[in-house]
Amino acid sequence: MLQRIQTLFLLLAAAAMLVASVTPLVFFIYQGDRVVFEAMGVYLNSELNDSTWGLFLLSMVSSVLSLLTVFLYKQRMLQIRFSIFNVVCMIGFYLYLGFILYKLHPVENLLFQKVGVGVIMPVIAIILTVLAIRKIGADEALIRSLNRLRK
Repeated sequence: MLQRIQTLFLLLAAAAMLVASVTPLVFFIYQGDRVVFEAMGVYLNSELNDSTWGLFLLSMVSSVLSLLTVFLYKQRMLQIRFSIFNVVCMIGFYLYLGFILYKLHPVENLLFQKVGVGVIMPVIAIILTVLAIRKIGADEALIRSLNRLRK
């Protein structure tokens, strides 16, 4: 289980999504005050202004799904399916983030300041998960070729 490179990829993807769920995503300025946009909500002067629990839920589901996929090492095809669903969840994270920013920006007249580290982590997790899918697929191909030789 822990001897395979795809296990390392999946564990790093889980850690990246965990980082995305607890670190700031985007910083804004609103009428001279600092607005911090995190996965749990939009904070104005360190007070919760708007809840965005859906982003937190998507990032936690993705993180847990990566960890769960590690333990399915005997069922490689199921591992591949879970990893593909995990990539879809991570893309959904970005789509929902874009929707919230699109809904929030024109109404509040926010001034963009900088991007946080949490926005970059799902891209890293997607890359790591795709690498894990490729390695799992290579293992499955190797096992199938060895089964052909036995017959």
